[in-house]
Amino acid sequence: MFITNADPLWKIGHLSDLVSIKYGKDHKKLTDGRFPVYGSGGIMRHVERPLYNKESVLIPRKGTLNNVIYVSQPFWSVDTMFYTEMRLPNVAKYVYHFVKSKDLTSMNAGSAVPSMTTAILNAMEVVIPTDSALKAFEEIVSPMYNEIQKNDEQSRTLCSIRDALLPRLMSGEIDISNIQF
Repeated sequence: MFITNADPLWKIGHLSDLVSIKYGKDHKKLTDGRFPVYGSGGIMRHVERPLYNKESVLIPRKGTLNNVIYVSQPFWSVDTMFYTEMRLPNVAKYVYHFVKSKDLTSMNAGSAVPSMTTAILNAMEVVIPTDSALKAFEEIVSPMYNEIQKNDEQSRTLCSIRDALLPRLMSGEIDISNIQF
């Protein structure tokens, strides 16, 4: 949509025009809860309270730099993962696809451990669509994101059922020998 239908009048800006990049925080003193804690490798655990409760794009600061994650639910982000606050309405999914399309590993600023800096991210050049184009994009992709979220929830439910049943099946506690397929 933003390539084949790009308006030549859209301005070129920087990622910092679209988002404010924030540092994650230590999670070790938090008790277990329902809010996911994201690190550069993905979800690490769940904690009692969120660090941020709005739509965000999570960008690795250390480690697996290309593991960019879009989140729409409250979450906690650890210090190896940046989170973003949107500066414009309807821009989060656009930012996610923009950042995800970049090879962040090639922008590595670290020597021993792959690292990303706010300076590198903020300076990334990006086409800034009009508010109406961003709204149209949001209207197109939001139903897809909603379905992805439903599928993820169903997958987690099925994993829980599997994890509860499989040990009982393996131990013989549940007998399925009389079931006909």
